[in-house]
Amino acid sequence: MTIQLSELFFGSGHIWSKHERYLNSVQEIWLFTALWTTIFFTLIYSLAGIWAWVVFRSYKWSFLIPFGFIVVALLTGFVEGTAFGLVLAVIYLYGDFGMTLWIPFLWGLIQALILLMGCYSTITSFL
Repeated sequence: MTIQLSELFFGSGHIWSKHERYLNSVQEIWLFTALWTTIFFTLIYSLAGIWAWVVFRSYKWSFLIPFGFIVVALLTGFVEGTAFGLVLAVIYLYGDFGMTLWIPFLWGLIQALILLMGCYSTITSFL
């Protein structure tokens, strides 16, 4: 299965096409959810890594800090995307629902926002 970059955003047809693309297999649902989650996590962690580099730039090996953050983002994004992707696949396929390409995007965004929310200790104490 090959996926074009434009399919991550709009599906296989034009954005206003009446033929909307649905994800029909566990592999597709898992792949799209893991990719979007990894993209969002990498964005958040890379911004945090750049901030950490700015704070600790006087140290000799500080230029490696953003790379460490990116490696952690790739690992955690893939693991969380895999977990959510498989759960979504089970729910949507066995419930006989149609999953458009926007649903993995939104679940990846939700996971990233939950990650950001967990960074603030006062918010998690209320939950």
